[in-house]
Amino acid sequence: MNRRNLFIAICTITLGIAALAMSQTYFEDNFDDPKESEKKWVALFGEWEFKADEYHQLQNTPNCMSVVADEFWDDEWNDYTFEMRGSKTSGAEGFLIMFRCQGLMQARGQALEDPPPRMEKLKPSLEYWWNLGGWGNSRSQVESWGGKAGANSAHTIDEKDWYNIKIVNTSDSYTVILNDEEVAEVADDTEGGVGRIGLATWSTVAKYDDVVVYGPDGPSLPVDARSKLATTWAHLKSVK
Repeated sequence: MNRRNLFIAICTITLGIAALAMSQTYFEDNFDDPKESEKKWVALFGEWEFKADEYHQLQNTPNCMSVVADEFWDDEWNDYTFEMRGSKTSGAEGFLIMFRCQGLMQARGQALEDPPPRMEKLKPSLEYWWNLGGWGNSRSQVESWGGKAGANSAHTIDEKDWYNIKIVNTSDSYTVILNDEEVAEVADDTEGGVGRIGLATWSTVAKYDDVVVYGPDGPSLPVDARSKLATTWAHLKSVK
């Protein structure tokens, strides 16, 4: 490698490292360590269980919810992307993907468990959920208590299939994406976009995996030993 190519390679690596340093992962859980996952989630209603490296909700009843614990959420986060995978096992509907949640969640006829202490004290109460396969698995929509609903679509949820679900939340809008296709963007500056994330079901047994929440600069990615960046570093170190 001549000096010019070496200089270009070093600059490319430096820029790549800078991009990694700027990226941020706020929260993640792939459920491969049940003891660690237990610290991260607070179940408000339903029968939630960590098994097979997934988060299962086993009770076929309305309004089953689990939210991120206080220790793993910053109440000032209002510009984040929330991704996960979901699979419906059985039941009448699909998934309820919660975001922008603060204060007391709506019980809707259920005796909810104690919420995270800090979350309970936040005012006003606010709750958003992307209802995928709602209304008897006939359509989908973002619903909200205290905010702005929208993103109506004809999407339904099939049993056993895995779905890639993404919500891009900002201070003045939210965008919902299913299987890498944008469904809708909704202008909404309610409470400046603050509020934590959660997982839920309604009259459905389902499971979730690969939950990650990251900031506007993207997720923090480790330099894997097999990555191109690591390989290039190894090559440069061998150049005399």
